[in-house]
This record gives sequence, C-alpha cells and structure tokens, in this order.
Amino acid sequence: MLKRILAVSAALLVGAFAFAATTADGGAKAASAGSVNATWGNWKSIPKSKIGQDMFNFKKQVVITPNAGSKGAQFALESGEVKFKQESYVALYHNNKPEGSIEKTCSDKKWRKSEFSITIDDAATITLTVAGNGSKEQGRCVVLATKAEGVDAKGKPTDVYTPIVAIDNLSQDEAPKTITYSNAPKGTYYIIGNGHRIVAVEAKN
Repeated sequence: MLKRILAVSAALLVGAFAFAATTADGGAKAASAGSVNATWGNWKSIPKSKIGQDMFNFKKQVVITPNAGSKGAQFALESGEVKFKQESYVALYHNNKPEGSIEKTCSDKKWRKSEFSITIDDAATITLTVAGNGSKEQGRCVVLATKAEGVDAKGKPTDVYTPIVAIDNLSQDEAPKTITYSNAPKGTYYIIGNGHRIVAVEAKN
C-alpha cells in the first residue's frame, strides 16, 4: 500500500513539474487592501544579517531586513549557501551544481543550493526577480513552492516541494526575469534554486 501511495505521489509531482509556469494565480482575496507591501532588493549595502561577500553557509533561519517602509511579510534564509555582492547589479548569489533541473531541485536536496522562505500575513501577489549565476543552462533555476513533510522511497522522512511557479535556463548574461504568484493565500512559501541570483523579492496586495 505504501509503495502505491508513493507511486501516486511521484506521478502527481511529475505532473506538477511538467506544468510549472512562470505565473500562477492563487485566487485569494486580501482581508485588507494594502496590508502587505514589502520589498527586498535594490540594496545599497549588505543586508543586516550574517551574509557577506564570501559564500555563507547557514543552517538556522536568518531574517533579511526589508526595504524601508515595508510591512506584512517576512523574507528569510532557511538553509544552504549564499553570498551578497554587486556586479552589474546587486543580488544574492548561489553556486551551481551541473546537470540540474526544476524537478531535481524540488526532489533532491543535493541540487538545492539554498532554501528561503517568504511569509505573507494576508493574501498578496509575490514576485521574484531572478537571474542565472553563470552561462545559460537548464540547471540554473528558481522555484517558488509549498513544502510538506513526506517520506522517500526508503521510507525516510523528507521534505516534499510542490512547485507553484518556476523558471529555468537562466543566465547571468541576460536581463533578470520575474516569476509571479498572484493572489497567493496568506501563509509561508519556499524559494529554492540552483546556480541562480535573487535580485529582488516583492509581496504586495
């Protein structure tokens, strides 16, 4: 029976990967318009956290200070690695594990170079501005997902990520791109990726 459940779960996830797009609509309505208005990006200096210009490996949550005047949302590092620097623009930079993909990033932690969370206190639209951290390839990707507890093929506990919006084939030589989850229900969502840059994060209603 367990094998059957796992097989069904795997089939559903494959379907989710196949239809992951750069935009989606959660259909939720804000209880109070303007209750969420938060941005991160266009940084002038290193965020008030442990992140520096050298690669920082983190295992405990690190909350990233939003731009002035922000309210109603929280953006935080949860696990993995990241560094903060400026080239043609300022961003959070992440290394790449070759031959990755959206599906591998969601299903196997060795392809997740980092995990962030964004929590919104009311229904809002979440927009991520991202780019690749290197030459264009399928493995340079970013996913906004939900996360649940599950078990792997060996029956061991594991995190199960279901993509909501995602993008791959990112490149540092192309202008940053956006992925958007409109009218997202209030709650916590997760940003995972491989070989990418996070340029900006926005949550507004």
